[in-house]
Amino acid sequence: MSKIPSMKSALCVAVLMAQATMMSAWARCADDLNGEVRAEKPTAKAGARPAGRPEQEAPPPDPMSQLQTIAREAERRSASVGAARLLAEAAEYDVAETKAGRWPQVFVSGNLGSGGSKQDNVTVSSGNQSSLSLNVSAPLWDNGRISRLTDWRNQLAGSAKFGAAVTTEQVVLEAVGAALERNRYRLQAQVYQQYMRKMSCLVEALEGIVAEDKGRMSELVQARKTQQQTELQRDQALAQSRQSEIRLRKLIGDQVPPGDGITIPLATVPEIGEINRQIEYGNDAQQLRAQAEAQDSYAKAVVAGQGPQFGWNMGKTEGKLGNSNVSSWHAGVTVTYSLFNGFSDEAASKAANKRAEASRQQLQDLLNTKFSRTAEMYDVATSAFDRAKRYVDVLRDSERVRNYTFQQWSQLGRRSLFDVMSSESDHFNLRIAYVNALHDGYLASAQLRSMGAGLTAWLTPEAVPR
Repeated sequence: MSKIPSMKSALCVAVLMAQATMMSAWARCADDLNGEVRAEKPTAKAGARPAGRPEQEAPPPDPMSQLQTIAREAERRSASVGAARLLAEAAEYDVAETKAGRWPQVFVSGNLGSGGSKQDNVTVSSGNQSSLSLNVSAPLWDNGRISRLTDWRNQLAGSAKFGAAVTTEQVVLEAVGAALERNRYRLQAQVYQQYMRKMSCLVEALEGIVAEDKGRMSELVQARKTQQQTELQRDQALAQSRQSEIRLRKLIGDQVPPGDGITIPLATVPEIGEINRQIEYGNDAQQLRAQAEAQDSYAKAVVAGQGPQFGWNMGKTEGKLGNSNVSSWHAGVTVTYSLFNGFSDEAASKAANKRAEASRQQLQDLLNTKFSRTAEMYDVATSAFDRAKRYVDVLRDSERVRNYTFQQWSQLGRRSLFDVMSSESDHFNLRIAYVNALHDGYLASAQLRSMGAGLTAWLTPEAVPR
């Protein structure tokens, strides 16, 4: 009978030692009990400033300036933006070419060779001949044809400018989206890293318990499995972050901003009414309007070309035929009028009118689509930020639950290890959901601004075409 108390005493001692070991290991993870993401402390490097002479830390980069850098570099490096701008410049030269049709046209021609002529089989002249001619001509009245063609070219040039702005906006939005995705996965990796450290502490605590109580080996195996799964999730998040950074570097080069606080300017959701007003005068809408007006002008130019065309011309020729000098001149007014051309002008006019109507219908479809998309993105942004706020409250309760659960398991024995791991998993999954909700809101806010006046106008107003 005397052995029973001794066995009980030994068991109590073993339990107390296991608890002490577990609490010692767990105490080293106290920082991870906080729901906030803590920055890792940098390790000392060779050549670092000695203790007692602290180096003043550089201020964090301004979030707005980082976004402006991304927009500016993406615009500067994009080949598609460069091509669109070259097309816009080419359209300006087309305008200059059309306007040149109003100016007199001066031609010089010359001839050198041998020849002759006969009349009634009698040679009139033969021998070497040379001549030099000068001709000048210009339109007098063309029924407004050149004016309409100039309008057509001007509106096409305007359409090309708006097209370049649309291309720029697409590139800037892609770059900002890549930067936001990089930040999303970086934060996910930080959360998974803290989760993995927490599981590492739990494994260390259980190793101490199993050393005293072999019957709890299954709990240690379960904790190690969760630790390995969390490590895989962290590595996947890091891989996605690297891939996002690769896409970002492709767009803006090696001068990649650090990204700290880059989301702050996008935390404010713009008013949907203001965005809808901006849509009416957005670059893509203006491009379609310019295309419709260009086709209207071209149709008018075709009609004008069907009327009489008046012009003037004058010229003089000096030459030599054999031993004779030859000279001639002319001056007068020319009239051109098309009597029949196979109805080609009528077909061209109708084709231009159809294209103008097609552009107007495309414009209406674009506006309807963007109004609907704006309402969708506004709802996505506001609901995402609302979810993020609610996650904060849920995380506070989750923090208390995980602490209570661990205490009840480690000190009172009222919970199982699976309860502890479940509370930890729920807590860190909530933190991942919080990160995703925030970045869903940031991305929707960026897309919302892009559909209005544009991210380019918001970040770099001087880049907007006038």
